[in-house]
Amino acid sequence: MTKWDKDKVMHFSLCLIISMIAACIVRVCGGEKYTVIAAAWFAGFFAGVGKELYDEWEYKGADEGDWAADVVGTTLGTILSFLFVV
Repeated sequence: MTKWDKDKVMHFSLCLIISMIAACIVRVCGGEKYTVIAAAWFAGFFAGVGKELYDEWEYKGADEGDWAADVVGTTLGTILSFLFVV
């Protein structure tokens, strides 16, 4: 396994935090269990996709490692949301 650099840690952290915030917001607004889970995953996923599209546009290329960090952060954020928010 390769060492994660600062950029990948930022991708991971951003997606994890966005997923958890989305879950909290949906739960506070009265969302059911599956709605909270879906909101957490999709919010993190679209944040990651948005960042990768920006990287593609600005830096002329997206990194596969960044995609992986986005997915791992989103998935972990969704799991933690399920455990702590629901």
